[in-house]
Amino acid sequence: MPIYITVLMLLIVIALAIYALALCLKLLKQRRHQAKQLEQQAQTAQAKRVDAQASIEILLRCLLQDQVSLTEAAIRVSGLAKVLRNSEVEQSFYAPFDALAMATSHIPILEDWKKLPAKQKREFDIERATIESEHRERVINAAKQLIQPQ
Repeated sequence: MPIYITVLMLLIVIALAIYALALCLKLLKQRRHQAKQLEQQAQTAQAKRVDAQASIEILLRCLLQDQVSLTEAAIRVSGLAKVLRNSEVEQSFYAPFDALAMATSHIPILEDWKKLPAKQKREFDIERATIESEHRERVINAAKQLIQPQ
């Protein structure tokens, strides 16, 4: 075989090896970037869980000191508890809040509340008070359990 064909084949093999190396380095760089993104997402999720836990604790303390209504606390705690992604056993501690939040979910809030006529607001307040009285003991007991140091 003539020497120029051997040199040409050698150059082709070297070029393919360099191309393969470049692809491997690019893949390695992408995997490192993905790993870094996953780590950042995990840190962000953990920070959100810590913030949610702190917010829940503040809400529970306010609830136990009658600084916030049962319904408002239930709605907020129920929503924040979902951020925690607890096990089923841990989530069961939040069930009374979920139940009260669900029972009052038909009552308008925020801007929708402001738009209601005074008579309808009074009717909803009476209904909310009735629902709260039905759930009060379980919600308060759950709040006390959750606020205790673990």
